[in-house]
Amino acid sequence: MYKKGYGWIFLALFFSMCAGAASAQQTPQPAEEAVSEMGDLKWQLQVLEESVAKQQEQMQALRERLDTVAAAPKPVETVYDKETLEHAVDDYLSTEEARKKLGLGLSGVAAMYTPDEEKYSIVFRSPDDKYSLGIGGRMQFRYSYKDNDADYGYRDTNNIDVRRARLSLGGNVYSKLVHYYIELDGDSFDVGIRDFYVYWTPLEEANVKMGYFKVPFNQQRMTTSAKLLLQDRAIASEAFDQDRDYGVDIYGKPFDGYLEYHAAVFNGAGEDPSEREDLVKALSKGKADDNLDNELMYVLNLRYNPFGKYDTVDETDLKYTEKFKMSLAGSVVFNAKKKDEKLEDNDTIAGVAELSAKYRGFSWHNEYYVMTEDPESDGDTVDSDGFFTQAGYFVIPKKLEIAARYSMLDPDNDVKNDIGKEYSAGINYYFRAHRSKIQADYGHYVTEKGEEQDQKDNQVKVQYQIVF
Repeated sequence: MYKKGYGWIFLALFFSMCAGAASAQQTPQPAEEAVSEMGDLKWQLQVLEESVAKQQEQMQALRERLDTVAAAPKPVETVYDKETLEHAVDDYLSTEEARKKLGLGLSGVAAMYTPDEEKYSIVFRSPDDKYSLGIGGRMQFRYSYKDNDADYGYRDTNNIDVRRARLSLGGNVYSKLVHYYIELDGDSFDVGIRDFYVYWTPLEEANVKMGYFKVPFNQQRMTTSAKLLLQDRAIASEAFDQDRDYGVDIYGKPFDGYLEYHAAVFNGAGEDPSEREDLVKALSKGKADDNLDNELMYVLNLRYNPFGKYDTVDETDLKYTEKFKMSLAGSVVFNAKKKDEKLEDNDTIAGVAELSAKYRGFSWHNEYYVMTEDPESDGDTVDSDGFFTQAGYFVIPKKLEIAARYSMLDPDNDVKNDIGKEYSAGINYYFRAHRSKIQADYGHYVTEKGEEQDQKDNQVKVQYQIVF
C-alpha cells in the first residue's frame, strides 16, 4: 500500500522536474506560451495533491486495520508434548481400524474376514485369501479379598491368581466364508480346550456354526469375559445361563441388523461331561452316550434393535455411541441345564427377557430369567426366577468408567427366605481399550437362610487384563 502511494508521488515529482528542466532550457516565448505553461503547472499540482490525499486515506485505513487486529483475541496455540503424542498414537493403535490398516501393509500378515478377528493380534494369510491363521492371547491377573461371614464358619481369604489365561487360534479355510476357531485355556494352570468350532458365513442373514461353543441363551453369557462391565457376571446369570455345549446353531442379522436370531440344537449334557458322576455311573452300566436321557436341548433366540445394529459383544460403551441405541431380546430353552448340568428325567424350560441401551459413554443392561423343572416321575414342580440390572458411564470418554449392578436370585418360588442378592460397584480404567485395562470391584452378597440370620459376605477385586 505504501509503495504504491509513493510511486504516484515520485512520478508526479519526476514529471514536474522534467517539465521544469525543459522550460528552463527553452528560449523565452511569447505571452501565449507563458499562459500555457502556467496551466500545465496547475494540472501537475492538482495531480500531486490528489495523490497525497489518496495516500493519506490508505494510511488511515491501514492504521484502523492494525488497531482491529491488535484488539482481536489471539488464537490459542496448541502445543503437544511427547507424552501426549505417544498416548494419542497408542489409543489409535488399539483400535481395530488401525490394526487392520497396519496388517494390510505387512508382507504375509494381514487382517482377515472373520467374526472372531478381534481376538487376534497377528494373522498369517495366503496370497489368494483362501487360508489364514490368526493368533491371539489374553490374560487376567487378579487380586481378591473375601470378607466371608464368620457366623457361618467361613474364614476370610486373600488370593492372587491368574483368573483367565487364553490362547486363541482361528481363521478361514478354502474361502473367506468357511472359518474355524479354537480357544485353549490355562485358567488356574489347568490347561484345557475352551471352544472349538467351524462356521460358514455365506450371508449376513444366514450363517451356520457347528462344534463346541456357548449356548446363545442370554446376552451376558454370550459377551466375552474380556468385555464385561464388571469383572464377573451377575449371580442370576451364573445360575441360569446355559454355558457351553456341543451343537449346531443357525443364526443371522436380517434387515440390516434390525433383527437377530438363533435357532440351535445342543447335546445338553453340559460342559466337560466326562467329569460328571452320572456319566461314570452310566459307563459302569454299559451306556457310553453322554446324553443320558436321549433328549436334546433346543434354543430359540430373537432380538430386535429398533435403532439399527447393536453391539452385544461389549457390555460397555467404550466406542462412545453417538446415536442412541437400544436392543430388546427374548430366548427360550427346552430341556435346559441347571448350573451347566443336565437335569435327567426332567422336563425343564428356561426363558430370559432382555433390555439394553447405549449412548455417548452410557450403557444399561437388564436380564430377567425364569425356569420350570417338571419331573417326569412323581414329584413337585420347581419354579425359579432371577434378574439383574447394571449400568456404566464413562466419566472420561474411552478412559475412565464407573459401574454398578444389582442382582436377585430366587432358586425356588415355593420356599420363603431363600433369596440371594448382589450389590456391586466398580471403576475401570482403559489404557488401550479392552486390550489393556484395570478394573476394581466391590461386591456385597446377602443370602437369606430362612429363620436363621442372613449370610452376608463382601468381596474386593482388582484385575488387570492384557490382550495380545
